[in-house]
Amino acid sequence: MVEQKVRLRRPHNEIKNAMREFLADKNGEPASISEIKAGILEVVGEAPDSSYRSALQDERYFERVERGVFKLRG
Repeated sequence: MVEQKVRLRRPHNEIKNAMREFLADKNGEPASISEIKAGILEVVGEAPDSSYRSALQDERYFERVERGVFKLRG
């Protein structure tokens, strides 16, 4: 019998919401993607790098300060 690996989907916007909370706690200070990942690891667990990059593309909430560094949009 062949075992199938079941991929559980993450709740919608879980990573984005966790990143927003993390950056809000920084009071407008920017953070690198690695800082953001480390800051929300306990909340969301392991996730692919592409999930972080994808969520940070939402310009309604995040502003790119420089390559790999973001802050909450004012």
